[in-house]
Amino acid sequence: MLMIKKNIFINTILIFIRKKFFIGFCFSIFFILLYFFTITNYLVFFSNYKWIFWFLLSIQIFFYFKYFIEIYFSKKNFFIISSLIFISIIISIITIGSLWVFDHLNH
Repeated sequence: MLMIKKNIFINTILIFIRKKFFIGFCFSIFFILLYFFTITNYLVFFSNYKWIFWFLLSIQIFFYFKYFIEIYFSKKNFFIISSLIFISIIISIITIGSLWVFDHLNH
């Protein structure tokens, strides 16, 4: 009985590793650790490190689209991608506006 459960567990792990979202998960962990160690250990070698973070963030968003949401950049998915971009712009405007209000409440 224990051997059967062990084989089921191993087969489940192998199926999980073969899926695309496991690759995306590994990429996302890599980028999160890269951000963390860059900020905490001052491993910034460039003067304008903000642009490097924006570049890494855009790469991470691309990996999220490709591996987690499984949206590929093609003409067939144009409206889906454009709606996601529009929603992200609206959410960023709301977030930045809220942070601006919170910052100026003390004045």
